[in-house]
Amino acid sequence: MLLFAGFGWGKPVRINPRNFDRKYSMEKGEAIVAVAGPIMNFILAIIFSLIYAAIYKFAPEFTTSQVGSIVWVILSYMIMINLGLGIFNLIPLPPLDGSKVLINFLPYKAKMWFVEKENIFYIIFLVLWITGLTGYIISPLLNLMYTGLLKLVLSLLGIF
Repeated sequence: MLLFAGFGWGKPVRINPRNFDRKYSMEKGEAIVAVAGPIMNFILAIIFSLIYAAIYKFAPEFTTSQVGSIVWVILSYMIMINLGLGIFNLIPLPPLDGSKVLINFLPYKAKMWFVEKENIFYIIFLVLWITGLTGYIISPLLNLMYTGLLKLVLSLLGIF
């Protein structure tokens, strides 16, 4: 749906915090699980950036071919989509993963206030999403991370 309609969704996966080992508290375990998705998005963005930069560095003639230009565009989109999803999911509003990470760092009273106002935060999230304001929030950070990541990866490949 992301490719055809411009939006997508994920089915929430239920977890049972009691199944975590007791190395961490249940709240910290939930925060670790919540941050795993965005971290994976950032790792995928790095991997696609490495492929992008390797093609640019070691096979520049490939990018001028018809197939190469298509691969180039697909890699660019894969980097942008994964960075965008990672950033988006770290917004600290329910139902996004950022809220589950944030709540772990809040003091007790702030945590209780956050939980009590969760329904209001859902409404704020929906308003931001429906009005398209999330794009204005995410775009500057996304563009900064995209250019920074590509510059970093290209400079690392310049060493070789």
